[in-house]
Amino acid sequence: MKTGTRHGQGRTLRRLRRDESGVALLMVLVTIALLTAVVVEFIYQTRIDVQVAANVRDRVKAYYLARSAVNFSRLILYFQGQVDRFSGGTIKLYQLIPIESDLAKALTTGEMNEAFGLGDANLGDMRGFGDFEGGFSATIEDEYAKININALDSLPSIASPVAAQILSLIGSPRYREMWEREDAEGQHNTPGDVVTALHDWIDADTVADGFMPEIIALDPFSQPEVFLPGSSAEDSRYDMLKDPYKNKNNPFITIDELHLIRGVGDDFMEEFGDRFTVYSDPNLLLNLNSVNDPVTMLSVLCLQPENLPLCTEQGLPQLLEVLALFFEFRNIMQWTTLSVPNNQAIKDFFDSMGPTFSPYFMKNLAPFSDTFTVRAEGRAGEVVVNIKTVLKNTAAGQEIMYWRVL
Repeated sequence: MKTGTRHGQGRTLRRLRRDESGVALLMVLVTIALLTAVVVEFIYQTRIDVQVAANVRDRVKAYYLARSAVNFSRLILYFQGQVDRFSGGTIKLYQLIPIESDLAKALTTGEMNEAFGLGDANLGDMRGFGDFEGGFSATIEDEYAKININALDSLPSIASPVAAQILSLIGSPRYREMWEREDAEGQHNTPGDVVTALHDWIDADTVADGFMPEIIALDPFSQPEVFLPGSSAEDSRYDMLKDPYKNKNNPFITIDELHLIRGVGDDFMEEFGDRFTVYSDPNLLLNLNSVNDPVTMLSVLCLQPENLPLCTEQGLPQLLEVLALFFEFRNIMQWTTLSVPNNQAIKDFFDSMGPTFSPYFMKNLAPFSDTFTVRAEGRAGEVVVNIKTVLKNTAAGQEIMYWRVL
């Protein structure tokens, strides 16, 4: 009996030892798994922290590289103001000089000097100058090459052709589909509705304007009045919105305000936003020799009553051919003489090809350009920072009229 009992106890002890070994193995595996998860999470979190720190570092670099592009642009625009005094505004330095970090590095490291045999004049000897990682670039746009929507509330001799040009621009047959769609509020709008809403936003009264776009389009240069006072409240356009608001009854300060105008949506801003301005003198029309955009020049031609037959679907192909020839002529002249044709030369060119400009239009053109938009980009690693700023050359220096980091 004792022998059998000992054998039974031995089997039980061996079974318990095997069970304990299995539990220990399981505990070891669980511990290893937990430690592995903790280590992986720690490594992952560390990599995230390092990447976040690198992105913050690169964003700071990219921001200051973008600032460098703005500063290069300001330097060019300063000299542009000096050149305009003797060139009459026909030498566009900002269109001739590329604002690129590669060019800046070539100048400061001596590569450009060596290419021109000026090896002794090396800005690269200046410690740290030009020695940076990343890149920058910028473009400069003349605000006097755009349509100033604040001019809608100017004298009739200015407001009428500006209204006609806006109608010519946004009412082109190519945009018919855009006007056939409903806006975000389920309403249909016309180009005339938008022009009226723009004027109601900036004029001093609180009644909706009366506006006859057909009459303005036929003769924009002899209208005693452009917008006639109505009888209904101008705020009724916005009273029924989910979040109602009132007309500003003051000039636009930024182009971003256009989003508040009834009939202006994202598609409108994508097509036309860059062709409007609020920064130039509202008592002048645009500067014709600064217009380097075929769509804007087409709207200028089509606001002239004499050119209306050419602005129909039948006459438009001929007008577009003339427009293409003009910009070919403009570009060749700019790259061979470093200057663009002045306003009279532009008029003479188009007169010789068929389209013409009204003398009333020509006498109200801006004789200068002193306000510019700079779109700067800074790049560091995978981070890109954009800065948009509007600068005005003044006798006292440069005035920053708008600044936004994107």
